[in-house]
Amino acid sequence: MKDDGDVLVRARANLWRGAEAVGGRLVLTRNHLCFRAHALNIQTDPLDLPIGQIVSMRKYNNLKIIPNGLAVTMASGAVYHFVVRRSDRFIAAIEARRP
Repeated sequence: MKDDGDVLVRARANLWRGAEAVGGRLVLTRNHLCFRAHALNIQTDPLDLPIGQIVSMRKYNNLKIIPNGLAVTMASGAVYHFVVRRSDRFIAAIEARRP
């Protein structure tokens, strides 16, 4: 994880990578939204998203019926889909950190 200070929000989460919902931890630090996969997953590459490059966030219904999705859109156009309970905590904390 990017070493940039205190952890602001932490939760168990999944990150959709293709057809695989990779299980792990979603952590928000002062400058990054970080995902770390559990070792038992096939795709275990870490993900560090700089807060300054996040252009939008929205909640969505995972599998079209479960309201536990968080979509994060980056300045590059890349969109990351997370499955995380209480995504409002991440949205509020990231909004508070953005200029």
